[in-house]
Amino acid sequence: MGKPKIRPPSTVDSLSFPVFGLTWHGTPATPKNDGVSFTAYCGGGGSAKTGVGNKIVCDLIAQQAAPSSFNNDDNNNDGGGSEELFERRYHTTARRTVEISTGEALCFGIHAFRPYDDTLQMIRLVACVGDEILLYGIPIHLVDSNEKEGAAILLAKANVGSGYGANVATYTAMFHVQQNQLQHLIAVGCENGHLVVFRIHQSEGSNAASASSSLVELTKITECKGHTKAICAIQFHPRGHEVLSSAKDGTARIFSVATGHELGTMKCEVHDPNGPPPAAIAIDPSKSTIKTKDPRMMKRAPQILVRGCAYGDLEGKTIYTIASGKRGAAYLTKWKTTTLVSLKGGGGRDGGVGKNNEQQQQQQQQQQQLNIRQEYRVQCSPVPISATSLSSDCTIFALGSVEGSILLYNLETKSVLKEFKEVHDLPVTCLASRPIPNALMLPGELEGGVNFDAVSASADNRMGRWTLQRKSRIKPVRAASSSYSRKKGPVEQFVWNMLRIPLLLLLALVMVAIRDVTIVCREEFGMPAVLLDVGAAGHCLYREVLWAEDTRPGIKFVPV
Repeated sequence: MGKPKIRPPSTVDSLSFPVFGLTWHGTPATPKNDGVSFTAYCGGGGSAKTGVGNKIVCDLIAQQAAPSSFNNDDNNNDGGGSEELFERRYHTTARRTVEISTGEALCFGIHAFRPYDDTLQMIRLVACVGDEILLYGIPIHLVDSNEKEGAAILLAKANVGSGYGANVATYTAMFHVQQNQLQHLIAVGCENGHLVVFRIHQSEGSNAASASSSLVELTKITECKGHTKAICAIQFHPRGHEVLSSAKDGTARIFSVATGHELGTMKCEVHDPNGPPPAAIAIDPSKSTIKTKDPRMMKRAPQILVRGCAYGDLEGKTIYTIASGKRGAAYLTKWKTTTLVSLKGGGGRDGGVGKNNEQQQQQQQQQQQLNIRQEYRVQCSPVPISATSLSSDCTIFALGSVEGSILLYNLETKSVLKEFKEVHDLPVTCLASRPIPNALMLPGELEGGVNFDAVSASADNRMGRWTLQRKSRIKPVRAASSSYSRKKGPVEQFVWNMLRIPLLLLLALVMVAIRDVTIVCREEFGMPAVLLDVGAAGHCLYREVLWAEDTRPGIKFVPV
């Protein structure tokens, strides 16, 4: 059976290296802010002919507004379509590609963002390379046309820990009440199960308008410990004071950003909730495996991989996790959280009298715990899931399977909206969902007429863009016909109008004659009669149907 055909408007592009990390950041164009659509992917490990090729590739589409024409367009609007007005306002679109070499080290995770108080006019990119995280800045607009493709600028770098192995990263902005300022935080999930939180800040005496790497620092503020295996996914709480993570140890955990204290644990399961629970396996603590009937086979406890986790609402009370084993079905679990505060030692909400506000808040966070309950668990895929990503409006979960398929799962209906079967030759390594709601358009989507819902990549050197649309909103332009055709002249048109009515009358007479032949001359026009006597058929047609004889009764006007 051949490979499934990928139907437009979804597309698949060939790349020059295997991809292990993917990110997608975008903002729509507004009268005050420019629109940006930024996609970056990382990987490497080529052949001896092509070289190692460890790098990060960034595709940037920037849509710049025309502020001077806003008022004129509004006042002179004659009721035209909104798309025409959009094209007049946001007519300048710049596209470029930026490549960042990571040398001999391989980059496994990247995350793109743009701060709310951005003064550098740059897209920030966090790259997880070995035991380090690198913070790059990619200029949105080129000031100098001769500048070499707007090369990325290394703003800062930091070490997460010796032998930690940075896997994934995420960003959030949190308002600090005591300091009365906005804090920019980066969380990094590591291969050893640790989660490290950094704060981005400018050095003393730095200028906000400068992009020098010596003026931006990454300061480690928290290290969260709890996972026993590699972390697969992380996400900050919508308010920024907590961070959610999932790992290959079968759990998802919530940590406090300020103290690193574990606030709650979600133990995921991968069996049908309506069926019987799986049989327990008795394992000798002194041995990692036990023998089965076949001495060549060793039986061990099944490993549960929690590939994805995400907050499902703006309050952070809903959490979704995606878990599966190394084989079998994958399950989506919805969790609900409520806050509980311990009152040990006279603490709690009113405890800590005589201490300042910051110490009291820190004590409350150390004593705070979350009550987590499972609301439901449903099967979302018949095969294990290797990559996940939740859309910005928390309605569609993009899932990538080990068979190379892409599933767009609706959380409201608990069903798969669309499945792209085995579009990758290898397991999906990374996914990125749409960064803004589907009702809004990103730069470049107006020209193509397609709003993509997810982007996927794999080690098969392919990257796909997937959409729920059946076709583009733009009607295709039909190619000119190869046959020569010309417009009729006035004389030809007049002659055609004059002959049109007589031709229609002649056609009506022919139809009447055919009807009479089938009635009057049915026997003469039969197949045996025509073969034996053709003259009889012609005589019947001429004298009985078309032209009557003068001796025939009832004829008063003999034809001349």
